[in-house]
Formats: sequence, C-alpha cells, structure tokens
Amino acid sequence: MIRELQIENFKCFKRATLPLSPITIVSGGNGVGKSSIIQALLLLRQAADQLRVIEGLAGPAVSGRADFPVRLNGAYRLALGNSQVVTNSEIESAEIVLGVRSDALFDGGVMAETFVAEMVSPSVTLTCRHDAKNTAAMLTRTGGSPLFAREFHYLIAERNGPRDLSGVSDEGFISTGFAGEFTADAIDRAESLSVDERLHITPGSDLFKVQLEGWMRLLVPGVRVVTTRYPEINRVRMSIERVGVTSPSMSPTNTGFGISYVLPVIASGLLARAGTMLIVENPEAHLHPGAQSAVGQFLAGVASTGVQVIVETHSENVINGVRLAGIRGQVAPRDVKFLFLDAQEGNTEPVVSPLSVDELGELSAWPRGFFDQQTRDLALLMQARRAKRTPSH
Repeated sequence: MIRELQIENFKCFKRATLPLSPITIVSGGNGVGKSSIIQALLLLRQAADQLRVIEGLAGPAVSGRADFPVRLNGAYRLALGNSQVVTNSEIESAEIVLGVRSDALFDGGVMAETFVAEMVSPSVTLTCRHDAKNTAAMLTRTGGSPLFAREFHYLIAERNGPRDLSGVSDEGFISTGFAGEFTADAIDRAESLSVDERLHITPGSDLFKVQLEGWMRLLVPGVRVVTTRYPEINRVRMSIERVGVTSPSMSPTNTGFGISYVLPVIASGLLARAGTMLIVENPEAHLHPGAQSAVGQFLAGVASTGVQVIVETHSENVINGVRLAGIRGQVAPRDVKFLFLDAQEGNTEPVVSPLSVDELGELSAWPRGFFDQQTRDLALLMQARRAKRTPSH
C-alpha cells in the first residue's frame, strides 16, 4: 500500500507530503489542488510504464541515466497543457519531484522521480530523469505497489453518458475504461466471475453479475443490467430492465445519466483485485443524496478487500457513507483518511488538513469549509426568518 505521496514544485504545490490510507477521500473547494494530487500519481504511473518499455528494449544491464519523455496530455486522460504551466508559479525551478512511500518499497520505502519542464518554449511533455542503472530493481520493487501494478482502475470525472453500443477493451485485465467507455464489455466478460465475500450484498451467490445488480438496486431500485455481445463488430449492447416490470428493456439513453455514470464505479470496484488501486473522481455525479451515501459505503467496502481506493468528491453524502461504513464494520476506521484542501487568500499553495475517523464515525477535526455549508445556511435562514418576523419601526 502507498503510505504517502510527496509533491514538489507541481502546479499549486510547492512542497507537500500527503498521507494516504486504504481509502483516502480528497475534498475541498474548486481549484484548490484536488485533481493535482491524482495527476501527480498518474504521472508517476506513466513513468513506470515507460521504464517497463526501457527494460524490455535494453535489458537488465542498463546503466547511467535514462532521460525519457512523459506526456502531459492523453495518457490516462491527462490534460495538463504544456510544460510552462505545470510548475509552481512562485518557485524558480524547472524540476518537479514526485514520489511515493510504499510498503512494497525498500531503501527507505520511497520511489521518487524528477521531471524537468521546458521553460523556454512550451512542450507537451516533461523529461523524466531516471537513474537507469537500477531500472530492473526499481520495477521489481514497485511491482507490488498498487499504483504500479499491471492492473489499474481509474475513472475520470467526465465519464461517458448513456450509450446503446460500447466498444471492447484490449487491456490485459477486465476494465471499464477511464471514462467508463468499456463498461458493457466489462460486465459481459465478468458476468460469471466470483466477487470477494466482503462485497456481497445479495446472499446466496458470489457471482459478479448478481452482486453488481444487488449494489445497483441499492442505488436504483429494481434495476437489472442486460448485455449482448456482437463480436463481428466488436461492440456490446447494454440495456436496462426493472425487476417485476413487464415493459420491454430500455436503452441507457432512456434511463438518465445516473445509471450510466455510476455503473463503471460499481463494476470497477467489484473487479479490482487485492493489491491494485482504484481512483474515482466524483462518484456522486448525477446521483440523488441517498445513492451518493450508498456509493461511499460501497467504496469503503472495496478498500476492505485490499484494494487501495482514492476518491475525489464534492459530496458530503459520500463522506457520510464512508463514515457509516466504518461504524458498521465494513471498513476499519483506522484505514480511512480524509484530505481536506483549502485555499487561502494570498497563498497559491493549499492548506491540507488530514482527518481521521473513530469507531463512532466522529472526525478528528472539522475545519471551516469542510462540508459545513448546510449548517451555515440553516443559521442564515433562521436569522433571515427572525428579521422578517420582527416588525420594523
């Protein structure tokens, strides 16, 4: 498991060390650096991907320094622009340092890479400066770390909406795709696979399809997912049915965005194996509050199976769902970490508040701005009502 992420001179971060847990919930206002945390992890993973290529081409006897490009756009759906906008504006350095401390690493448990940004003319890549003499050893060390495992599940915020037909994935593992574009393919391929018993919500079966529909019914009552594969065109059709309803199957385009947005979240959580990582941006998108809470409970349950889960959210309902999972024993409270990011006027770097939760679901602190808007609005409503009821003189 990755215990911490180290960031230096990357976007809004000057220098930060962020603790991570089996499930880490990243929250905060808009534009305060939440996405930058995930982007830092993705750049590190992309560097490891490149190192595997280097090792495959040059063999284990590589020595000296290996400089290679890391793309700012495209890979893992990154869209970081160019090299002139990814360093911190208050630091006069072209070097970005990103690192992780992991249980799977030795030599102090840290793997760090230096990325150099071209500052004279804009470039769509960074140059990773890697000491190549230990490439093989580094890959062996990182192979047991969730971020660098071959199997990796990541869902961006801008997921695909309803589609009648979906493509098929060519990954070496069953994947919904970064935008959920292969969700129908993943559900069809995984239908008869077994699911970890800690994620069983429907009794009497450990089959993926049964548990997928069980979790979906907690979010959308009575839903049933039907897939049909068309191998001649490499497409999979998905339709939605309602249990106990005799009407014909419905196209996803007739069921709203919520089902299409949350299906890849549930499918990826059930597919992810122990020792891998699941990153989900805005799992609450297009869901009503009760379903958002259920998604929080589900993701906490995924973490209990040995998958490291990182969630970016704007939803207090997702937060409360995770807290509820801790009280119910679906996840150990010690395995939950909340990172609250807050921007302060006159400071480009966010203040990061790591928060823990106890056995009663109580948070270790409640910083101003951490999902307290409802309380503040209710207080303002009461003040406004009193003012309206008080006769003016």
